[in-house]
Amino acid sequence: MSTTGPDFHEANPAARGSVLTWTATILACAYVIWTGVMLYVSMPKFIDMYLSMGVELSLPTRLVIATYRFGYPFLFGGATVLLIGKQFSVREKWISLGITLGAVVVVDIISRGTVWALYHPLFDLMEKLNK
Repeated sequence: MSTTGPDFHEANPAARGSVLTWTATILACAYVIWTGVMLYVSMPKFIDMYLSMGVELSLPTRLVIATYRFGYPFLFGGATVLLIGKQFSVREKWISLGITLGAVVVVDIISRGTVWALYHPLFDLMEKLNK
């Protein structure tokens, strides 16, 4: 029996799920890493801008600025390690895909909250200037 071609997938249906879950995991890891790197790289620009403007920052913005150096690598790197580690421990295709989707959704919610916290002082300033 050949290990390539259509006979392999017919004889081993788990192989098809394995390719699907690995593909989803690699794409999810790329998204998580890209999101983390973009937030990490843009953070000094926001810090410099807020320092030069001298605006009072809200608590969420101060927390994001104070924790980004260790928080971003921990969060986004941890999510990537979790996604890759899941591939070696979870064998059920749909559970694996569910974990992948859940991790991407959680990272997306956290990154959107971070972006909101970074832009919130600018929106407050625009609102004050508009009055």
